[in-house]
Amino acid sequence: MLREPVLAVSANSTPNPGASLSGTFVVVFESRRQAILKPFGGQNPNACHHYNQDVYECLTHEVVAWRLAHELGGVFEQLLPTAVLRQIEGAGPGVLLNWRDGSADHDVFLHAQAQVHAAAFWDALIGQQDRHSGNFRYDSATRRLAAIDSAFAFARPGDFFNGPSLFLEFRRGNGGEAIDAGEGETLRRLLDRDLYGLHNFLAPDRAAALEERARRMLNTGLLPASGEF
Repeated sequence: MLREPVLAVSANSTPNPGASLSGTFVVVFESRRQAILKPFGGQNPNACHHYNQDVYECLTHEVVAWRLAHELGGVFEQLLPTAVLRQIEGAGPGVLLNWRDGSADHDVFLHAQAQVHAAAFWDALIGQQDRHSGNFRYDSATRRLAAIDSAFAFARPGDFFNGPSLFLEFRRGNGGEAIDAGEGETLRRLLDRDLYGLHNFLAPDRAAALEERARRMLNTGLLPASGEF
């Protein structure tokens, strides 16, 4: 995604532009693989302010989230679309996100509960502020869940959140408040390895909040409620 030649760029016709004022772009590579470009300078300042996010910083959170998921590995790496910084001719500089098939199909809660449970842990860990009912993709053919849009994440205590994470609420509502052994090991590795160097890419208060959430989850053995950043 960083170097592959681009074949075509077009405006993204999604009916839900989120916090984008200028819109996003569909990028098609020579291999016919697709990605979404979120351009810098295109975010709605009022929406970003509402979430206590900076219009430029929030887009870099997409890349930070991908790097964190990549380091955690396993199901977490599968949940997140690859995200990189790249300038695309005709669209400008921004965050390029690998295309993920599917729709906001709530059959995910019936047919992919292990992925839903992982997404609940993920949303709790990164302080996801905006996991609304349309903010994911589920491909029923492959039974693969994608947790899209990590711009409004890495929240700090007291930051606004747009209602409960549907994944976190599903898991907590079905007796899944306790973290399992694998999740505990994930948290220990994150803390032992100094957040995998993410201190260098997050604002200091956001990195501190991430570290404190991980420590609290590990110490209590429980997932926090939505919005408990």
